Amino acid sequence: MKYRKIIFINSLLTLVLLCNPIYGQSKSKEALGNSIVASILNNDLDSFKSLLLPKKVVLEFQENNDLENSDKEERDSLLTQYEAAYDHMIISHYESNFQEIVNLNETNDLDWSNLNFIILYKASSKGEEYIPFLIHTKLNNSDYNHFYFEAVRYNGKWYLSGNMDISKGEKYAPN
Repeated sequence: MKYRKIIFINSLLTLVLLCNPIYGQSKSKEALGNSIVASILNNDLDSFKSLLLPKKVVLEFQENNDLENSDKEERDSLLTQYEAAYDHMIISHYESNFQEIVNLNETNDLDWSNLNFIILYKASSKGEEYIPFLIHTKLNNSDYNHFYFEAVRYNGKWYLSGNMDISKGEKYAPN
């Protein structure tokens, strides 16, 4: 009986740990957009951060694309600095952007119903498996009418990869 209980608890723990990163891997831009909105409405920073492009992917692209013209010693040094600053600078930037949107939502009673996420434009890719987009939806019955966010489709999954923005007027036209 004791072994069954231990096996059951270990299985449950494994299931929870395996499912947590999967939450951030959206199968479509709509699923990603709806997950972002749900995290804003619930003021759930943890679920919001699970939607971000994983750190190892960001570091890999930093190394392969942004540091490709550096010598090995310089590349290793810059990558170490970037990795050390990632949580402090990059994640804190996402957190403050999230908090701005949450505060804007709470103070302006935004209407997040009937959302239709459309791709405004596709940005230049860093490879066939990494395709960035700017996505937009209209907010109805609100002072603020436009919600924008930057996303990336990486290996067929959608992740948040840049800033979110809410504006009263249209900032970006479809390309």
